Amino acid sequence: MSNPRKPPRLWQRPGREQLYIKDGGKRIATGCAPGDPQAEIILAEYIARKYEAPRGGRAHQVTIADVLLVYTSERVDSLSRPGEARAMIIRLNEFMGDKPVSEIKGRLCRAYAKHRISASGARRDLETLRAALRYYHREYGLDVLPVVTLPDKSLPRERWLTRKEVAALIRAARRQDKCEHMVRLILIGLYTGTRLTAMLNLQWMANTEGGWIDLDAGILYRKATGERVAHNKRKTPVRIPPRLMRFLKSWKASDKGLRHVIHFRGAPIAKPHKAFRTVRRSAGLGEDVTPHILRHTRGTWLAQKGVPAGEAAASLGLTVAEYERTYLHNDPAYQEGAANAF
Repeated sequence: MSNPRKPPRLWQRPGREQLYIKDGGKRIATGCAPGDPQAEIILAEYIARKYEAPRGGRAHQVTIADVLLVYTSERVDSLSRPGEARAMIIRLNEFMGDKPVSEIKGRLCRAYAKHRISASGARRDLETLRAALRYYHREYGLDVLPVVTLPDKSLPRERWLTRKEVAALIRAARRQDKCEHMVRLILIGLYTGTRLTAMLNLQWMANTEGGWIDLDAGILYRKATGERVAHNKRKTPVRIPPRLMRFLKSWKASDKGLRHVIHFRGAPIAKPHKAFRTVRRSAGLGEDVTPHILRHTRGTWLAQKGVPAGEAAASLGLTVAEYERTYLHNDPAYQEGAANAF
C-alpha cells in the first residue's frame, strides 16, 4: 500500500529566499520570506479554496487536517492571538494532518512532543489540537472524542538576574553598536515585568495595535484598545515605578513624535533576539539569560522585597496562585512565621 499523500504545507526551495506551498507535485510561490507570518495565512487560504472539510462523522473517517481546517476557518480569527494559533496548526498539520482522528492516542502525542523537541512548545501545540477537536465535536459531532495527551508542565524558572548582572546588561547595550534600543527593553522589562511581545507593541498613546504608556497617570497599559486576551495571558495595567518614569519622560522627549516606545532608530521591532544575544555575550552572561528573564527577575525581586502576593501578582498579570507557585519560594522570609511558631 502506498503512503498517504501529505497535506499542503510551507516549503523553502533550496537556494531560494522565499517560501512555497508544496502540494504533491505542485509548488506555489507565496512571495514571503522564511519567518513571515503572512505565509501561514496564504497557506490557510490556499487549503480553504482547494478543499471543503467534512463537518462531522466517524473518527476513523475524519482526518486531523479536516478538524484543523474547520477550526482555522471558523474559530482562529476570534482568538486573542490568531497568528500564533495558525503557526501551531501548521506544525500539527505537517506532522499528523494525514492521519484519522481515531489515531490520536498517547503514542502519537508523545511522538509529536519528541519531534517538537521543546516540551513546553509541544504542550501549547497539543492544547490547540485539543481545542480544535472540542470545537469540531461541539459544532458538528464525532462518534468518539479522543483524549489528547499533554507533556508535563515545565518546572518554574529558577534563574533570575542579580542587580550586578542587570547593570552589566545595560552597560553592554549602551556600548554595543546598533543595540541602543535594548536599553529600553531591559529597563521596561525589569521595572514592569511586561512580556516581550507586549513590550514591543507599546506606543506613546492609546491605540488598537498594542498597549500604551500614560505618563500623566503613571500607568503602563499592556492591552490594546478593544483587544481580546487569553485567560492565561492577562495584560493588566501596571503602575510605573518612579525610576522608570524618569527614563520614559526623557525617551518620549527625544522621540519627537515617534509612535513606538521601543524602536530601532524610528522603526518598530519585530524580533529583538539577535541584538539581545549580542548584548548578553558582551555582558558575559550565559544562554539562560533571555528576554523573558527580565519578567522573571521582577517577580523574584517582588517576592524578595516581601510585596503582598495579591499586589505583586496583579502587577505581573498573574493569579495569586500562579505567583505563589513561581516566586514565593524565592522570598528570604518564606514560611518564617510557620518556622518560628514553635
